[in-house]
Amino acid sequence: MPMTHPPIHTFAGRRALILHRSGEVRGRVADRLGILGVGAEGRWPALAPEDASADLLIVDVDQGHDGQFPWATGHAPMPSVALVGSESPGRLAWALEQRLDAFLPLTALGHMYSALVLATATFERRVEVARREAETARRAGQRLTLIRAVLQVMRDEEIDEAAALQRLRALAMVERVAVEDAAALLLDERTPRRDRA
Repeated sequence: MPMTHPPIHTFAGRRALILHRSGEVRGRVADRLGILGVGAEGRWPALAPEDASADLLIVDVDQGHDGQFPWATGHAPMPSVALVGSESPGRLAWALEQRLDAFLPLTALGHMYSALVLATATFERRVEVARREAETARRAGQRLTLIRAVLQVMRDEEIDEAAALQRLRALAMVERVAVEDAAALLLDERTPRRDRA
């Protein structure tokens, strides 16, 4: 069986923010990112709301604290790398609570590319899980609509619930939507206009 390879990541042209107290460290990190074609800007002590548009984030774990980010804890809108100086359990726990996507020791800046690849993959997986959870919750909220549609089809076509559900599944396939959305479409079509108003 042939081996499948993950896509090759290029970070050229992306914009990174480096949230670190030390200007010297920010400079070293920016130099490393520059080798990868990444433009970098330093920030301290906190990010501003407009910083949420950056492509990448490098965060100092040693001096990091709650309230530095203009988003809810653990919901960074971009891949983030934890820059680790001292491996203090409390500091690492804070980084995990923030859901930073990859860890890079300050002494291993030469591995920046690997850290960015891991951070990007972890971030994309996190976004996909959140999207699936939101879709599951949305569809669960439409269960009553699905039941109403099944009952409507049963009445209109004088068939049992299994056959009515099969009709809705067929409609969902034709429309290329979830069966719950097909149920909403069917109910909308079969509701007289005066009743909709």
